[in-house]
Amino acid sequence: MRKNFLHNKTKLLIQGGILALLAVLLFQGLRGTDLEAYCPFGGLLSLGSKLWLGSMSCSMGSQQVFMGLALVLAVILFSKLFCGYVCPLGTITEWLNKVYSRFGKSLVLRGIWDRILRSGKYILLFFTAYFTITSSELWCKHFDPYYAAVSGFDADVVVWAGILTIFAVIFLSVFIRFFWCKYACPLGALSNIFQNFWLFVPIIAVYVILALVGVKINILWLILALTIMGAAVEIFRFKFFSISPFNIKVNHTNCTNCGLCDKNCPVGINVTQYETITHPDCTLCMDCVKGCPEPNAIKLDNTKSKSTWIPPVALVVLFFVGLLMSKQFTLTTLSERWGGFENMEQVETFEMAGLKSVKCWGSSKSLQNQLVGKKGIIGLDTWANQNRIKVYYNPKVLNKTGVKHAIFTPSKYRLREYSPEDQPETVTVFKVPVDGLFDTYDNYDLVRMLKEEPKICGISTSFGEPVDVNVVYKTGELTPAEIIEIIEQDSYVKETSEGQEIVDVDFECATEGELVDTLDYSDFIREYFKGYNRKFNSYDEVSLDSIQVYEIGLPGADNSSVRRRLSFLASHLSFNDNIIRIRTMYTERPILRVYFKKGQVEPQEIYNKLTAPKLTVMLRSGDTKDFPNNFKFEKPTEVFPISQE
Repeated sequence: MRKNFLHNKTKLLIQGGILALLAVLLFQGLRGTDLEAYCPFGGLLSLGSKLWLGSMSCSMGSQQVFMGLALVLAVILFSKLFCGYVCPLGTITEWLNKVYSRFGKSLVLRGIWDRILRSGKYILLFFTAYFTITSSELWCKHFDPYYAAVSGFDADVVVWAGILTIFAVIFLSVFIRFFWCKYACPLGALSNIFQNFWLFVPIIAVYVILALVGVKINILWLILALTIMGAAVEIFRFKFFSISPFNIKVNHTNCTNCGLCDKNCPVGINVTQYETITHPDCTLCMDCVKGCPEPNAIKLDNTKSKSTWIPPVALVVLFFVGLLMSKQFTLTTLSERWGGFENMEQVETFEMAGLKSVKCWGSSKSLQNQLVGKKGIIGLDTWANQNRIKVYYNPKVLNKTGVKHAIFTPSKYRLREYSPEDQPETVTVFKVPVDGLFDTYDNYDLVRMLKEEPKICGISTSFGEPVDVNVVYKTGELTPAEIIEIIEQDSYVKETSEGQEIVDVDFECATEGELVDTLDYSDFIREYFKGYNRKFNSYDEVSLDSIQVYEIGLPGADNSSVRRRLSFLASHLSFNDNIIRIRTMYTERPILRVYFKKGQVEPQEIYNKLTAPKLTVMLRSGDTKDFPNNFKFEKPTEVFPISQE
């Protein structure tokens, strides 16, 4: 048993080293490490998004792209080396198979069911590639078993899909050998397409030529053509149109038919039935060659000896080539120009690094939307994987300080709700400029730090160099020096779903600050209240004389958990065409206002919809779904014309 498992030590060393590295990153809490930093599949799909839309997917950067291109080169020149040596899912599947085969039966599907099931990975590849390339969002994150496991099923993962794919890797692949890799893995399908060199190159060439002569064809048809080609060749021909000079060759003159090569093949290829191994599942892992006791019975084609070192050496060389190329060339996540950029006589740029809020294509697009309306700013480049941006601006309109001001997002947080007996009569506002505070994520750190002090009620930030911070606290219960001490601490403890995490921070107060105001507590609540305002059912087309307002108390209306559900409430109410807007605000208490057409809705009808046990919500797909109604409303209610607001 030991001899059989360890006969290919080179491969085991590579596989074990990668799993050990992942284990260290996952279990010893090396926070901030990008576990997708070398993801070739995401890199290739992101390159497709870059070519089609001009933007990278999620946080993919040049490193992932060049790792993907290195994989393509490895597949074309050699075979699916990534699958055989590097992929953690393939390694786990292989090791579990070898262990289980000692105690039970590991089934290798053959015949018609094997051929039919092979289409599954191409179907999954089609949808993954299409939705990623056309949206700049990695669609595979919804189901990818590796991402689901290492991220702890974060918000991008569809839970049932993640569980299903992990089940396919851990359980189905044990009983049906390499079920995930053979029948479901989209990267395996993509690798097989690249192995069909003499077919995929002409398909892409035709598409490019047509684009160059002005024939615009949607990317859907290119993806469909490639996936259909790959599936058809694998299912019906069962070998590829490859240009690789490296195939495993069986010399039946020297072969004794001992069957060790068949037993050692991890994917279940009957090696002795071939003269040249052209099976679509071969990854050039060299297990069959390493396990053969007869000299020159089985070896790499076009080599004088077994040459088992060639695939792993090629893998290492291509890895470092990809890594080196990624250092030489950087790819922007987003690169956009507007406002007459091309006709501008003078353009200057402002670069900023360390913006943790710029972490993917979506956040890059949000920053662009924020800057488009700023006078004088005419372009933006982002590198999400580096948290770096470059802003293009007209120096005749604004300077670099103006650019910083445009990038900056002010914030305002009420940190806690006091019980009636613990509410202060007045609060004091302490203003202090803070270095190291600019990014939204820096704000989150500072908020968490200040929230640990129960006497601090709120915090707001406004642009300055350095950023101005207003700290609101119970009058007479803290000193400015104590607040500065909190701000300037080196680290704090952050509560996460996985436990506690120590976060290092580097804030420094530029001055001793000043006391700038004293407010009644009710005025503070009103000023720091985060309202919600949603219009629907053509609100702007209704005359103000025809609108009435229904008001009801909504305790905790600016609580983040309540605010997140208000969009559900808006959707629920919008099914009545005569209800046209909802809004939360603070008067003498937190309230909800429902705007409706005069004479078309009865107040009791609004109350009944607000207090219904279920909220009926319209989904993006156009379907509806019922959710539990967790809102707690508080009487009295009031109805009045909008003119009396």
